[in-house]
Amino acid sequence: MSESLRHYLHMARTLPPRTAVRRAGQIVHREVAAHARYLKDRVLPTLAAPRAPGTPLLRHFPAPPPELLKSRADEICARSALCIAHRFDLLGSGWVEVRHGMSCRGLDGHRRETPAVDPVRGINRANRGAARRIRRLIPREYRPIDWHLDFKSGFRWPESLWYRDISYGHLAGVDVKVPWELSRMQHLPVLAWAFALARDRSPGFMPPHSYALEFRSQVLDFIAANPPRFGVAWACTMDTAIRAANLLVARDLLLAAGVVFDPLFEGLFAECVAEHARHIVANLEWSVELRGNHYLADVCGLFFIAAYLPRSPLADAWLAFAVRELVTEVELQFHPDGSSFEASTGYHRLAGEMVLWTTALVLGLPERKLAALAEYDHRLQPHPPGLAPAPVPLHPLEGSGRSSPFPPWYFERLERLADFTLHVAGPDGRVPPVGDFDSGRFLKLWPAFRPEQVGQARRRWSNLEGFDDLPEHARYWWEDHLDHRHLPAAAAGLFGRSDFLGAGDEGNLENFLIRHLANVTLPAVAAGAGANPAVPSAWGCASPADAVSLEIPLPGGDLRSGLVLRAWPGFGLYLFRSKRLYLLVRCGPVGQRGNGGHAHHDQLGLVVAADGQMIVADPGSYLYTPLPERRNEYRSVHAHFAPHTVDGREPGRYGPGLFCLPDETRAECLSFCPEGFLGEHHGYGSPVRRRVEILADRLRVTDWGRGLALLAPALPPHGFSSAVPFSSGYGWRERR
Repeated sequence: MSESLRHYLHMARTLPPRTAVRRAGQIVHREVAAHARYLKDRVLPTLAAPRAPGTPLLRHFPAPPPELLKSRADEICARSALCIAHRFDLLGSGWVEVRHGMSCRGLDGHRRETPAVDPVRGINRANRGAARRIRRLIPREYRPIDWHLDFKSGFRWPESLWYRDISYGHLAGVDVKVPWELSRMQHLPVLAWAFALARDRSPGFMPPHSYALEFRSQVLDFIAANPPRFGVAWACTMDTAIRAANLLVARDLLLAAGVVFDPLFEGLFAECVAEHARHIVANLEWSVELRGNHYLADVCGLFFIAAYLPRSPLADAWLAFAVRELVTEVELQFHPDGSSFEASTGYHRLAGEMVLWTTALVLGLPERKLAALAEYDHRLQPHPPGLAPAPVPLHPLEGSGRSSPFPPWYFERLERLADFTLHVAGPDGRVPPVGDFDSGRFLKLWPAFRPEQVGQARRRWSNLEGFDDLPEHARYWWEDHLDHRHLPAAAAGLFGRSDFLGAGDEGNLENFLIRHLANVTLPAVAAGAGANPAVPSAWGCASPADAVSLEIPLPGGDLRSGLVLRAWPGFGLYLFRSKRLYLLVRCGPVGQRGNGGHAHHDQLGLVVAADGQMIVADPGSYLYTPLPERRNEYRSVHAHFAPHTVDGREPGRYGPGLFCLPDETRAECLSFCPEGFLGEHHGYGSPVRRRVEILADRLRVTDWGRGLALLAPALPPHGFSSAVPFSSGYGWRERR
């Protein structure tokens, strides 16, 4: 049974009858419309023929200062060369060359032979002629990328399949996220950085035109191989939206660096992004009962397209719809404390990027585009949730003499979401992977890459078992998915808060681009928010005689020296930080208004570091649909330093499906004070409580409740050992 069918059945059981009937009617209407589109797409081409453009797309992004790019010239040189070689390292694949007929290593013993497919003959008949004409625009020496391949397992989705006929999640070891991630095109901006450095005669780079030509060739390759509504790249609206934003930004950055593209390419590109908008609007991942980061991505990607398209009645309606929905979704998907309602630090980063970049682009729109917010025709957006009549309400933009569609609370929430990322990061600057973590990003303009030798990487990561695509002593650039410093650094471009920048250069480029996009500095109002919050205290309640305790000795200076407390009750995270101690407690909602699609069984779980060394870690997520048993191992209470029962039960059910975890724990913070934390949950039936006491040289953890297992008498020398190896990102897993 597919995830979507499970969701509909679960929804039918839980909704009031009248609401369920209305939703069923909407679903039937959508299915009838989709079938009509399918019948049309079977006989008529969906792929545009090459032609010169009409009115050119707008420009928004500036060229960054050369010194910013030169600070990471070696990395940019290496990564751009990998991009030109069509080597991609996505979701734990290792840097592999993705091509037709390649041999894949497999995933956890699941491996399939990859069929060799002609890049044109596999296209559906109605689009084959246009695909051939587009391919004639690509240099003959260019080697096509196989965009339809899970290049970890070797499974391949036929490019002739209509997008709604694509199935996934039913074959062991096969991960649809792999071709989706590649099709997001987040590797393209590095070509703009390489072009700028090559033109500046930085050593080690190819001739500048090589990078512009590669961008042009990859885009044409994708367009020819993925006719609108055919193939796996169109199966998820979220990925379609993210791809559109990345295509537009990468092209804009190349133009800012001095590239000039030919008219035929510009015409195909403009039609491609317009087709993305039409697809997004027809397939919005919206539901009145449940929506999350997918719908937010739809909205933000649609806005990027509308912002770049010249004004027209349809583009104006898309622009106004996206702006209105952005405000609505920020209010829904971010708590007043700034944390994401997904109950996941990884998805907080993803949603935060979407909101920050889109907000900056809205603020920087030229007056003529902004006028669309007062002049659009709402009838041109008939799809649910619909579009209210013009105008979009405007609000004074404090200190600028300008107006914006964002009310004051909106900017405070944006500042707080960056504040959350800044303060929840551990002593090493990396964010603990609480809840699900799929390494998802919106724009990857300045990702945090670290170099090491290939041999070192293979010995460290079990997912690189058998990786031999690069020599043992070659340099391996691995992406640090837990380094989220770019998010507050980007927010510093809006709010001018120097503490958001921090040490190092990991976010300065985002800061520059956001600052120049928005062209405004907003007043900071949330600095210090969440520090030393007042919580009604039940600290003095006595623990019963059958309570189980564990002491974690942390000798050295007083752990309480310089202690600061921060809380994000909307997420359910409580932080103690001092000169020596980092202590994070998970206790609160499962997220997504009770669906818990990205939550884990981690209530009352801890993350602990002392003197910069991790003692108790959250293990992360590893994988989703390709190995459901692995997904549940990482969601399990046994993977977390949380109260366990003697009989090994979970504190709640899984499902239905892999993206639902009902809130059966009803976790509650009872006390949060300088002495420590006291919380309670009901996941095992009767109440379970955990008290964490912060003493001068140790932590004392005490659990009580019916049927609880004893806490380990001592932690191993290197800290808590969970039931699963640590995963720093989707598809990545450390060796034991």
